[in-house]
Order: sequence, then C-alpha cells, then structure tokens
Amino acid sequence: MTAQLTHCGLPDGMTRWKFFGLIEAARRQLGLSKGAIAYLKVAISNTMEEDYSAGRICSFWTSVTKIAAQAGMDRRQVARIEGHLVQHGFLAKTASDHSRRAGCRRDGKIGHEFGVNLAPLIKRVAEIQAAAARAAFEKDEAERLRTRIKKLFGDIRRLQFGEAMEAAEEVLPNRRPSTIQNFERLKQVTEALEAVWDEFSLEISRGEKSHQCDNSPPPNTSKENREKNCTSNLAATPDPVRLAPGQAALLASKPLQEIIELYWNSFDNRGPLSWRTIQLAVRERADQLGISSSVWQRQCQVIGAQGATLCLLIADRNAERTDGYRVRDPAAAFIGMVRSERRRGAFIQCLLGELSDFIGAQANG
Repeated sequence: MTAQLTHCGLPDGMTRWKFFGLIEAARRQLGLSKGAIAYLKVAISNTMEEDYSAGRICSFWTSVTKIAAQAGMDRRQVARIEGHLVQHGFLAKTASDHSRRAGCRRDGKIGHEFGVNLAPLIKRVAEIQAAAARAAFEKDEAERLRTRIKKLFGDIRRLQFGEAMEAAEEVLPNRRPSTIQNFERLKQVTEALEAVWDEFSLEISRGEKSHQCDNSPPPNTSKENREKNCTSNLAATPDPVRLAPGQAALLASKPLQEIIELYWNSFDNRGPLSWRTIQLAVRERADQLGISSSVWQRQCQVIGAQGATLCLLIADRNAERTDGYRVRDPAAAFIGMVRSERRRGAFIQCLLGELSDFIGAQANG
C-alpha cells in the first residue's frame, strides 16, 4: 500500500512552503475553498521537508480533533473538507473515517502510515504551478480591465448622449468595476462597454458628417482619376500569403512561439504548419496582451484576418527588440499598424522585410 503512495518529489529548489504558497495563490483556479487552504496549511505543517523528496512517503496521521483545533474549525467541517479533497484527487486516505490514525518514522523516513497521504497533491505540482501563473496573470489583467472600464465610462459620458449612458449602465449599473471579483465577468463587462462605445461614437460621427454634407465638395468622378486610384490601391495591396506559415513562426516572439508549438501539436499533429494554427495562436497571444475579441474582430474586418495576424506578430516581436524600433505597448502598436496598413497599403510587407533583416543580423551577430 505504501509503495503506491510514494511520489516523484517536488521540483528542484521548491520547498514545501513554497509549494503551499503556489496552492494558496491558485486557490480559485483549483476550485479550493478558504477552509481547504486552512486545512492544507495544517496538513503540510504536520509533515517534514524530507517527506517531499522523490521516492518518499508524504503523509500525516494527526487526528481530526487536533486538525480542527489547529485550523480553527469544528470536526464536522474538517471531515467535509477531507472528503472533498480526496474526492477531487488532492489527497488519499489510508484510514477509514472512524479508525484510529497512526504511523511511524525511522531515521526521518516514514515507515508506515495509516492516515492522510499527500502524494496525489505533490503529483499535481505542474498543474498547480500553471494555475498559479494563470492566477498571477489574471490578477494583473483584472487591474488593467478595471482601469479600462473606468475610462470607457468616462469616454461614453463625454459623448453627452443619454441613450449611450443608459446602455452603459445596463452593463454595469453601479459603474464600479472594483465590485467585480470574477475575472471572466470583468472581461464580459469590458467587451460590452467597448461595444457600447463603438456603436454610439460611430452614430454620433455619422450625425456630424450628415450636417456637413451640404458644404462638402462633390466627389471627383473623373474616369481617369478612378482608374488611377484603383490601379494604385491594387498595387499597394499586401500579399501576406507569400510568407509561409513556417517563416511566420520564426518571426514570432518567444511567448508566441510557445503557443504556436502547442497549437501545432493539437491541430496539425506536427505535420506542415498551417495558417489556421498561426492565426489561432496569434489570437490567444492578442488576448494575453489585452486586446479584446471585439477589437480583434474590428481589425480583421479592416485588413483581413491574415493581415491582422501579421500586424500582431510584428508588434509582439518588436516588443522584444533592443534597438530603436522596440515598442513599449504591443497592443497599441498593433492598432497603429492596422491603421497604417489601411491608409497606405504594403505597410505589412515593409515591416516584415525590416523585421527579417533585424532577426538575420541578430543571428549573424
């Protein structure tokens, strides 16, 4: 029995209390209650550091009564928490609910135990590390979203359009993003307010143009000019398809390359890398950079999905540069590139050439 309850140990340099810190940070992502965290703190305090070495048994046999006293809970609450943790694969019990717990150590090693074993928890260390990293990202992103929500309310209020403010208040009646603790809810509110801003700012802009139409000069309908403009636009249209997916992946930033690798394994089965995989990976990277789905969709409508994909790839990679072309805010740079591409055309091709030269110079250097 005990041989099955050994484990492969914690990663090098990770102590049991660093491990607990990760669990505590990732509490919501792991679906753990505050009571479960209090229980695990007591559980880990009843083990020894060497219990977390590979091939060892990590367990404790403290009675439910003592655990309750140490955690500041009653016995029934401790029993419920233990049952939940066992059911969800965080702990294993080698003692029945009504049997006496016991165990022994020889030269610091647990020889046998009849209590609660932490091997399942230790085996999930990679999952817990990923959950803690996600929690840290969501914490920082949540603050950015709250700031964005406040700004959107200010922008909508300055439109001085009653219906716009009513629509915004339907999304968040109290106008206080600080009251929203759920990360997904924050994202939904932000995207809904961005949609309100887009709808009403565009409507007001159209209204202003309609008042100016009588004073506007007539359009130049000369056949010669029409043909000249059409020829110029066609010549300037970028052809990003000429860039192979594998070449695009080489230009990606390190975080984006990791995402591409993940999608490549999932969707292409490590066959030829496809543009679909690149676009899915770039969309996920855009979300990490704070670009909402509504903003992303608008940029795709402006210059096409592939054009938007390449603009994001370039902006993201330029954030890693160390020369004068380094960008501080890749999300803002992405929006600027889309605008430039829409106005001038061939902008993406110029940037791709310049970025390729930079990477080549780095490789040769």
